[in-house]
Amino acid sequence: MSQPRASLKTSLRHRCESVDTYPALLDLLLWGLNHWLQGIPIPAHRVPKRIAHLLHSQTAIGWDNFLLGRWSKHWTTLQLQYLQRNHIEVKKKNHGLSWSSNIICLMCDHCYKEWKTRNSARNGKDVEDKAQRRLEAAHRGIRDLYDLKPRCSLQAQQHYFYPTVEDHFRRDTDARSLENWLETYQPMIMQNIRHQRNNSDRRLRQIDNVFHLIRTVPPRDPTPTMAPRQRTPTLTTRPMNTYFRPHRITSPTPTLETPTTTARTASTSNNPTTTAP
Repeated sequence: MSQPRASLKTSLRHRCESVDTYPALLDLLLWGLNHWLQGIPIPAHRVPKRIAHLLHSQTAIGWDNFLLGRWSKHWTTLQLQYLQRNHIEVKKKNHGLSWSSNIICLMCDHCYKEWKTRNSARNGKDVEDKAQRRLEAAHRGIRDLYDLKPRCSLQAQQHYFYPTVEDHFRRDTDARSLENWLETYQPMIMQNIRHQRNNSDRRLRQIDNVFHLIRTVPPRDPTPTMAPRQRTPTLTTRPMNTYFRPHRITSPTPTLETPTTTARTASTSNNPTTTAP
C-alpha cells in the first residue's frame, strides 16, 4: 500500500474511533475504499448480514461518489441503531449528519492535500519551476515521437522530423514552440504510423520505397506567418502587329488631272519623238 493510502487509512481509523463509530461500518468503509482504489469488487461474504444492504446500496451509488460525500442513508441509520443497542450516549458528533460530515471532511482534506502535493511535484511550485517542468514535459513528448520515427514512411520522416532530436531542440528552445509542434504534428505522425501498419499487414509497398526522394523537405513551421498578398497581374491588350508583321502591299501613286496636264499629254501624243536607227 502506498504512503498516501496508508495515511488516509490511519486517519480514518482514528477519527471513527473518536466518535464511537460502529466497528462493522468502519471495516466496510476501509474495505470499500481499498478495493475501489485497487479496482476490484468487495467480497460480499466478508460483510456481516446486518449491513449487507448497505454494501449493495453504496455500490449502486458508487464508491467514487463515496469520496465526494454521496453516502447511502443507511450509514447514519445503522450508526444510530448501534449506539442505541449498546446504550452509548447519543451526542451531536457521533450520529446523524454531524457524524457523517466529520468523516467526509477528513477524506476531502486528505484528497486535497494529496492533490496539492502531486501537483507541485509535477508542475512545480513557483514560476521558474513550473516553466522548467513544462519544458521537460515537452521534451519527453517529442523524444517519444522521435522514437517512433523509424516506423513512419520516408517522406514523413523527411517532412515532419529533423535529422536528430537534438537538432530539433536547438531549433526550438522554448516550451511554447515545442508544444505547438506536438499539437500540430503528433496526430499526423500517428496517422502515418497506422497507415504504414495497415499497408504492412496487406503487404503493400510504398512508393517511396521504390522511388527514393531526391529533395529533402524541411519540417514546416507549425506557426506560419501570413504571407503578403500577391497582386494579380492585369490583362493588357496589344496590337496584332506586335506578334505578326504583315507583308507590305505597294500600289501606283494616283495623279490628279488638271487642264495643263491634259494639254501636255495631248501634245506629246501628236509629236512623237523619233529615235535614230
